Amino acid sequence: MLNLIMKLIVCPIILIISANLLTNVNFPNVYQPIIIGLTLAVVGFLMEIAILQKGTFWISNTVDFVISALIIYFLSYFFAGADVTMGGALITAALLTVIEFFVHLWLIKSGRARKEPSL
Repeated sequence: MLNLIMKLIVCPIILIISANLLTNVNFPNVYQPIIIGLTLAVVGFLMEIAILQKGTFWISNTVDFVISALIIYFLSYFFAGADVTMGGALITAALLTVIEFFVHLWLIKSGRARKEPSL
């Protein structure tokens, strides 16, 4: 659960930072990157539950990168005035993936990524 809370804070912040620093990521209203960031956090959390284990570290990071880029790029079309190029989405997804790299390491090393056997 700590992982979800961390994602709910970090993902919108990364999108806001990207929108302010990158010329190819533009959100005219502050709520737009927050909504996309919250969506990324929930989807990322669910993907970690489904995929992340000790043997799937790199697969999980790769899937996170691809899904994040697609969500950022396509979800921006639903906001009036938002303009995100594929390059901007890829750079922003790369920033998120760098953070996810360390979060995934922490989850695996702390044993929080273990899958419990179902009855």
